[in-house]
Amino acid sequence: MTHRIIHSIAVAIDCSPHSKASLEAAAEMASRLKAELIGIFVEDINLLHMAGLPFAEEIRLYTATTEKLDTAQLERLLRHQAQQAREMLEHIAQPRTLRHTFRVLRGLVPEQVMQAALEADMLVLGRSGRSPSCRKGLGSTARSALDKGSVNVMLMRPGVTAAEGPLLVLYDGSDASKRALATALEIAGPTSTLNLLITDPAPEAMERCKQETDAVVREKGLETEYYHLPFTDSRQLVSFIRMIDSGLLIIGKGMNLPEETVRELIDTIDYPVLVVR
Repeated sequence: MTHRIIHSIAVAIDCSPHSKASLEAAAEMASRLKAELIGIFVEDINLLHMAGLPFAEEIRLYTATTEKLDTAQLERLLRHQAQQAREMLEHIAQPRTLRHTFRVLRGLVPEQVMQAALEADMLVLGRSGRSPSCRKGLGSTARSALDKGSVNVMLMRPGVTAAEGPLLVLYDGSDASKRALATALEIAGPTSTLNLLITDPAPEAMERCKQETDAVVREKGLETEYYHLPFTDSRQLVSFIRMIDSGLLIIGKGMNLPEETVRELIDTIDYPVLVVR
């Protein structure tokens, strides 16, 4: 690899456990790559619109009592949350001496996050946000970033680390899978293990893919394992990935796998996922 792919990493911060995991992963990645870290906090315009409605009330989670939503109070709360997000970013960036910036935006959260991330090379998100309704599966911002975004997207969840453990690249010889491999080689640490999961069903695919990747892998000096799993469906992919217990899963957007299979895999898998454009 003669040129860097990732110079800046954007991360959405909303102080939820998922966003804290995202910030940790983004900072570790930025430190390893000497990249700039961009923190993004979005004041949700839908909440402010809702607070302005005459019938809007807040239901307290533990007492089940209601209270009139107050726009001024909500504005203060958003400012407080933005300050918390800024402090989280500084707390994690300063000890690593990372170049970092922080932005507060207002609008629809998915749209604002994706717009702010356009100048970055990677966007790191929690799989879910604050809403209890999206704690299972992907949140709306994560889904929008996968469906409509134009930058690399890494999805995190609490309790897992993207910077440690083996990297797993889905590879089928397509240009998309080659981009995924190039990104994996850039973010790999000196002691990382690289696993290549060959999904091309052709019997000769394993040998062909080894020949295609051998030179670039050897240049990086990584311990590499090859696996051949002729594509069948997402459930078998998930089972196999869990069996080899890899770390960050790296998928090239536009591989020869059906889009539905890729989405089901991302929805189901427990590991961090990086989708490379």
